[in-house]
Amino acid sequence: MGLAIQKELLSRFIQKMCDNGMVNDQFVKLQELKKPNTPEFVVRAVTLYCMAVKNLFSLLSNMINETEVNFYEVALQACDLYERSRIIGAEHVKIASIDILRSCQAFDKNCCIQALNQTKKEFSNLRRNLETLVQVCRIPYNWHRLAHKSNLCAC
Repeated sequence: MGLAIQKELLSRFIQKMCDNGMVNDQFVKLQELKKPNTPEFVVRAVTLYCMAVKNLFSLLSNMINETEVNFYEVALQACDLYERSRIIGAEHVKIASIDILRSCQAFDKNCCIQALNQTKKEFSNLRRNLETLVQVCRIPYNWHRLAHKSNLCAC
């Protein structure tokens, strides 16, 4: 498959994610930051985001499952989740994290649990799409490196 076709597939896939509201314009801007000499930029950003969010979910789960929930600390971590999601353009996760914050403001443990579960669900949906995106991103990168090393083209 040619590089132009792969770029078109990537563009369509990202547009589909935008159309579904999963990601927003911030994610598109992240794609535009990718430069020819740093093709793994988006892959790294997505990977770091996913690792950070998984760690935040673990931390939030532990904090919410305590006998006495420290809603202030939960809210701080939920703000971190919100901010990370805002920066990368993960719209559904960002919106879902607001419900965690609202539950903290209401000092409602059950609502916090429900909001966290919904946020995890949104993240799971996003992560599946991001994994596909990473695979598509890496195909042209690896093809380019192989072609360049073997002097098959002047890319």
